[in-house]
Amino acid sequence: MKIVHIVGSLNVGGAERFVIDLSTMQQKTAGVSSAIFSLGSSIDPLINEAQIHNIRVINFKNGRVLKLCKAYLALRDYDVIHIHTPYALKFLDIILPFLNKTIIYTRHGAAALVADKWVKLHRKARHYINNITFVSQEGMDNFQQQHAWYNIPNVVIDNGVLLKPVNKMKSDENVLRIGSVGRMIPLKNQLGLLKAINLLNEKSRSLVKVSFFGDGECETKLKNFHQVNLPELYVDFHGMVSDREFIYSSFDVLVVCSETEGLSMVIIEAMANNIPVIATSVGGNPKLVINGQTGWLFEYDDDKKLANIIQSIIDERDIIHGLGERAFSYISENFSIEVSAKKYAKLYER
Repeated sequence: MKIVHIVGSLNVGGAERFVIDLSTMQQKTAGVSSAIFSLGSSIDPLINEAQIHNIRVINFKNGRVLKLCKAYLALRDYDVIHIHTPYALKFLDIILPFLNKTIIYTRHGAAALVADKWVKLHRKARHYINNITFVSQEGMDNFQQQHAWYNIPNVVIDNGVLLKPVNKMKSDENVLRIGSVGRMIPLKNQLGLLKAINLLNEKSRSLVKVSFFGDGECETKLKNFHQVNLPELYVDFHGMVSDREFIYSSFDVLVVCSETEGLSMVIIEAMANNIPVIATSVGGNPKLVINGQTGWLFEYDDDKKLANIIQSIIDERDIIHGLGERAFSYISENFSIEVSAKKYAKLYER
């Protein structure tokens, strides 16, 4: 069986990392080969990571029409076409009726896609999709309420991760290293983390170090808030980083302030590296973060609650180790990439 995964790009992102891990696992399955077709740039940072795992990456530099023609010719060689983003669905719109393949469409986000262009696209595309999958129940509910694909087999399949914890960097045990990983866009609300730290007393702020991984439209706003309100706070803005070894060895606890989430690969990866997580109780987050056991939950935009959680960790640093171990065990038992791959394999074979 030949499978091709179609993504909008191979920039650093949760869905993109999941596709690489899924392809890696599929490559290890007898009688299966897997490739990734990226609509992004030929210099996207995760292309090299995919190739390290011997995954073929298809990428065309041409304009839309020629690119579409080349895509059609390339996709004819595959038995299963697995689409991972609505942007890829939009790109394939014209040729979908002519592919005559098993087509799987996965919605990684929880947003309902209410804009008119997306409503029209999904009204047309549903006639050519064999199965649609979601990474969270919230994502399925939102999508079905807006687009009503009830006549197409649909199921929630949890994201998974390759279980290979990184080697941790040594850190000052007196300093709490907080990490934030993701695109810097309003939806992710990283500013909430800095606002919460700003509520701590001066002594507590001196015991905190923050590492931001990612970039985007809100980066300037974050830097300005830091400079104006928290000039004494140690903050690293690392930009886009693809090296998971570096990312997950750089902090002791992950903070996710998002307004909405599907099933966050960042949370799964952090927990798979013995890192407890503080996250908003939205989307698939409560499915991953068991409050008081694998991390802590707080309501979206509740900066005071987030500040109280951070303060409690500063006051009792030893709690991180125990929660980190339970986080790893929970992910190992429930969210390995092997489990995800087996569930998708059943859909491919139908």
